[in-house]
Amino acid sequence: MKNIALTIITIMFAFCHNLSAENTDELVDLSIYSNVKQLQIGSDFYIAIKLSVADEWHIYWKNPGDSGLPTEVKWTLPKGVEKVGGLKWQIPERIEWSGMVNYGFEHDVYLIQKFKTSRVVDLQSIDITADVSWLICKEKCIPQNDKASIKIEVGEMFEKSSENKMIQDLLAKAPKTFKAVKSNFKAGKEKLEIRLLDMPNDVAEVTDLFVVTDEIVENNSKVEIKNNSNSAVVELKLSPYASDMPAELELLVLYKDKNGSPKSYETIISNK
Repeated sequence: MKNIALTIITIMFAFCHNLSAENTDELVDLSIYSNVKQLQIGSDFYIAIKLSVADEWHIYWKNPGDSGLPTEVKWTLPKGVEKVGGLKWQIPERIEWSGMVNYGFEHDVYLIQKFKTSRVVDLQSIDITADVSWLICKEKCIPQNDKASIKIEVGEMFEKSSENKMIQDLLAKAPKTFKAVKSNFKAGKEKLEIRLLDMPNDVAEVTDLFVVTDEIVENNSKVEIKNNSNSAVVELKLSPYASDMPAELELLVLYKDKNGSPKSYETIISNK
């Protein structure tokens, strides 16, 4: 309820201002790319959506933080084409405003989705449309949406597109998915303790952590991390809105590997 109330207030504030002073249609430019120009039926491929955000403005992550709305994508797909997993997000920024901390992005934002094709469907081409909605904010917030479409040829040969390297580079930097079996969390009266007892093998030091599950922690509180050998304990201040703790939490964990390079992974841990 917190985010909904704050968002309504923010949007009402926005429309009390004279929006004609700025061309709001030029605040976000939407583009779409594929890593393949032509594929064989039965192959997998990736679609990347690029949102180019105007200077000093920002849009939001899947957990927007203290206010805002998550950026969302709805796909229109032909029969025989299906999504594989969820969107691949970049690591968000902490954006402070009026005592609040939001999670979002400035400048260029890429969202990547993996798809698979079925051999039982005969397609001459693959036409995909992404209907993207977002809330863009500076001193005011404006809800927007736009559509972008792409056509991929189907043939006997697999041909990479000119954007393949860009997409592969983005995937290499995106958070990996890690299945945590031993890691867990415990909520006290004021603090949330997250125990990372199993992590990817290359983790040398946990450097930051985002709770993806909304309205659990105070977003403007300090993330306290204690690194141990092959484990870490993270403490965060609980949100006053966290009345009922869920059975599971989704996390984004940032770390340095044994070579000192920054990396990240996403995981789900249970309440034990």
